[in-house]
Amino acid sequence: MREQATIVDFLGASLKGLEKSGRAVLSPNEQQLADDLAGRLDRLLQTMVKELETVASCQQDSPVVDGLDELPPFEAFCVGLKRIGGALIPHLATEYGTFCRDHHIPAVSVLWVLRARADAFVAYLIQIAQVHGLAFDENLQRLGKTEQIALAHLGADLRTLMQGELDQFL
Repeated sequence: MREQATIVDFLGASLKGLEKSGRAVLSPNEQQLADDLAGRLDRLLQTMVKELETVASCQQDSPVVDGLDELPPFEAFCVGLKRIGGALIPHLATEYGTFCRDHHIPAVSVLWVLRARADAFVAYLIQIAQVHGLAFDENLQRLGKTEQIALAHLGADLRTLMQGELDQFL
């Protein structure tokens, strides 16, 4: 049995992918600011994931969301994760924009810092759907065609949202 990946694993994979794409070389001062920004976003990402795990580990009354009752449990779970991503990805981008503005950094110059974190968070939400989504439907043993489609929609929707947030800094 393999161990579940953490947000740090997803971030590492995202950064390796960006390194291969050939990002710009920074001066020592620019690199220090990029490192400070990365640390700030990493702390925010860890807090977001910790809060998600806290919510997931206890039974709580869920907010009423129109239309979710009519969906199969796995699909409703994916819709819930999309709503979470829809709130937290913009929050990550806002934090990024604030840091860049406060430090007089052109946002486009270190956009890779945000891209890596947002990409890791999207991958994390998709993994949550894959690993925990079946728990909501006692009749499912594995993902069928309907669940795979719901998962694909979740991934596409989150990546579209992420790209929209990144595009505002271009």
